[in-house]
Amino acid sequence: MPSKFINKLRPKKKKDKDKHRGSMTSLAETQTQTPSEVETRKEYIEASILSKVNLDPLNEKDDSNTFKSNIENYIGTVKVPVGAVQVQVNGSHANGKYTVPLATTETSLVGTCNRGCQLINMCGGVESVVIKKQVQSAPIFHFESIRLAVKFNEWLGLPATFESVKTNAIAVVEEAVLVKLEHSVHGNCVYSRWYFDTGEAVGQNISTYATKEAMESILKEAPVQPSSWDLDVGLARNRQAATSLMIDGRGVYVTGEVVCPKEKVEEILHVSAEKLASFSRESRTWQLISHTAVLGFSSSKAPSHTVSSNIHLEGSTYQSARVIAAILVASGLDAAAVVESHVGISDMKLTKNGDLRVIVTLPSLMIGTTGGGTKLPSQQACLQIIDLPEEKSREAFAEVVLAAVLGGEIGMCAAMISHHFVNKKKRTESETPSTSLPNGNSVIEEDKAGEAAAEKLNGDATPSEQVNGDSAPGEVKEETKKEDKKDQSN
Repeated sequence: MPSKFINKLRPKKKKDKDKHRGSMTSLAETQTQTPSEVETRKEYIEASILSKVNLDPLNEKDDSNTFKSNIENYIGTVKVPVGAVQVQVNGSHANGKYTVPLATTETSLVGTCNRGCQLINMCGGVESVVIKKQVQSAPIFHFESIRLAVKFNEWLGLPATFESVKTNAIAVVEEAVLVKLEHSVHGNCVYSRWYFDTGEAVGQNISTYATKEAMESILKEAPVQPSSWDLDVGLARNRQAATSLMIDGRGVYVTGEVVCPKEKVEEILHVSAEKLASFSRESRTWQLISHTAVLGFSSSKAPSHTVSSNIHLEGSTYQSARVIAAILVASGLDAAAVVESHVGISDMKLTKNGDLRVIVTLPSLMIGTTGGGTKLPSQQACLQIIDLPEEKSREAFAEVVLAAVLGGEIGMCAAMISHHFVNKKKRTESETPSTSLPNGNSVIEEDKAGEAAAEKLNGDATPSEQVNGDSAPGEVKEETKKEDKKDQSN
């Protein structure tokens, strides 16, 4: 696409870069991040949590000693910019307006999420609840015969065996509390799944270590000994997206909803509640079709054939992975955990009086407030910005994450329906957008100049040439011809 056309959609830069300092600013109005704007946002965050957070670590210099417990073969660090949004949470563990840090290099992520969170705040906040929290490990035991496997399986199912495992696990790791033990026989093998409550920690390492130590201790009591055993063969679904997570859960299982009056939806998002509900319904229909349909492929070298794609039934959200990944990176958690953490369901539907009910369920949110990279200086600062309660901080964190995800889902769907997402991408793809203050008092303002330019182009084009506000193909070709002639003359 010729740069001249993009420039037509892109508004002129404002000379007074500090004009909007201390207030919500739009991507179109401010193209740079001035030091004064950044400091103003930091001051706002500190004021919102009574100046309890030291943000100096966000500007820390590389120091190999700082990271020695978190990395091997250290050579340096990668800087990731951190933005923030604020969202109201009315949960069973988190109550109030929380500032959520998002570490990302993806343009429009923070702005889109902020837009949805602003609507949430105007509607009273997200009602949320934690259903359960558990992390699995899944050892497998091999025997010389089926009979030995069955005998071991029966012993593993005894209440006394469960209590022995639980006692030995806690003795090794105090945070590892066994809550359930499942097992089954397949030929000469016994497959098992051990469910642990790991306190405030995410729990992958805790559950694995506790299982190993506890198993080695109780095997002495078993009536038969396995010929060998493996700590995990993938049944724990660690860093895997799977249908079983929707039912079984992993990490923290949390769900929440917000009901948005239809007038507020149109005022903030510039789309109707009915359109959002219709978009959600249509999206779910096509996701179901794509999950279960038999797809046909053909090539010149091989005859046509069909392949079943009934393998992708791990829920449906719109952009939960983007928001969750940004929170994981900011708070020092394993970014790879986004694989199972994004598994969930987003749903938008109308109430009896036409208001919009938005529901999000995340059954396998792998987050924690202790351990791993959470103790690193800048990551610790980001966690302190959220200002979680000391008691049940992990459950509160899950409810805050869910609320931010819900805001992201609303913002993304509204942007896709109104075509603002594509238009803003065009106008900011080569710019550094200004980040809004996360106070929820306003939203990213619509770029009237850019939208008017796009509408004008659409008005001049024939219906077949109009493409979501893009230039008509004929105009693109005309500009290309002019540029080619100019090059030839040179």
